Amino acid sequence: MKVHYMNCGTMHPRVAYWLAPHLDRVPCLCLLVEAGDRLVLVDAGFGVEDMRNPRRLGRDNLLLNLRPDESQTALRRLQHMGFDPRDVSDIVCTHLDRDHAGGLADFPHARVHVSATERDVALHPVSRSERERYRRCHFAHGPRWVTYEAAAGGRWFGMDGVAELSGVPGGILLVPLPGHTRGHCGVAVETGEGWLLHCGDAYYVQEELRVAGPAPVGIRGFRLVAHVDHAAAMHQVKKLKGLLGDHGGSVRLLSAHDQFSYRHIFGSPL
Repeated sequence: MKVHYMNCGTMHPRVAYWLAPHLDRVPCLCLLVEAGDRLVLVDAGFGVEDMRNPRRLGRDNLLLNLRPDESQTALRRLQHMGFDPRDVSDIVCTHLDRDHAGGLADFPHARVHVSATERDVALHPVSRSERERYRRCHFAHGPRWVTYEAAAGGRWFGMDGVAELSGVPGGILLVPLPGHTRGHCGVAVETGEGWLLHCGDAYYVQEELRVAGPAPVGIRGFRLVAHVDHAAAMHQVKKLKGLLGDHGGSVRLLSAHDQFSYRHIFGSPL
């Protein structure tokens, strides 16, 4: 399979320059996977309508501060690369926050693979914060959901509850990493040169996985606000550190929002 990296939205969170400089510029890194004659998206970033009308994103966008740019959406990225968006048969979501699911409506024909827990809480949020983070407009088109129960999954490099995707070419897996949201997952892709695990928001910058001690202060503070279950989220960081320590030669990790990974991938700062 051939993997293309895309940034499907850029945020400049307010006050991050002073309080969390690692997050002063934030990409929304998504993947486009060519699997035979199929195109598969890993996360969908922000959508065309989000860029045209950021008010759709709710009050939290006042802090996240998306810089509207329709050319950054997955739909426009694919068109620019010469692909037909209608060939996107499947979208695999790490979770359904606005910056990962906004683009779903731009591919209404695609099947959307996600954990059952994440789908359920996104459609029926129970807390005020969940009602804010999941935007009803992103699901109004009636996505073609394909859901997975973690308890029914298998094992992959020591990670439990891992699901093979239904109706998708082999080599793409859903890896439970709950904490940021209740149904948050990573998405593993076999690239032919080893595995790439898109970790969504399980961590934010590579430094969190390299250092033996705690993450930078600003990131620790951001986690307290961003994660539904902080203890579970920290447990996932520990698991990812162990995954790198035991299988770093076989598995690479990618965060959705790491501006330093963006620089490494694209060869220039965000």
